Amino acid sequence: MEEAKIREYIHAIIMKKCTHDESARQNAIGEFITMTMPNIDEKSANNIKLMIPTIAELYDKWAVMFIDRLLETVPKNQIEELCSGTTENNSALVLVYIMFMESERMEKQIAEDISTYAPTQNDEQGNIASDYIRAKLSQIAADQEKDKKGTPVQ
Repeated sequence: MEEAKIREYIHAIIMKKCTHDESARQNAIGEFITMTMPNIDEKSANNIKLMIPTIAELYDKWAVMFIDRLLETVPKNQIEELCSGTTENNSALVLVYIMFMESERMEKQIAEDISTYAPTQNDEQGNIASDYIRAKLSQIAADQEKDKKGTPVQ
């Protein structure tokens, strides 16, 4: 399998799992903000929503970083096996991606990327954006575990 095909395949698997429709995303962000800050006014909540980049924008960047690292560290024959198209291997790719995202290196990268949208780490709105993205990662991991075990995802 050519490297370009490997990259394309893994990118598609990650992005399929990590992106959803924009209106659902906006609703989820609004609910998350309301739950974490019950006394927030609507204008501030809308400002926070605007600060949070589309998940696809960040996941695209991080997926490329993941693919680069995977190709640097894992033998090609093992990567080709992961790209065989089976449900189990697709699940394994997503789980490895999530582990990559939870690494110390990516914790720093996530903070850096989010700081692009929030001027300081102490900025309350930036922290909410960061918390939302981390919560989204946790939900993807939980959904993936359910998929892997054959439990229907709600």
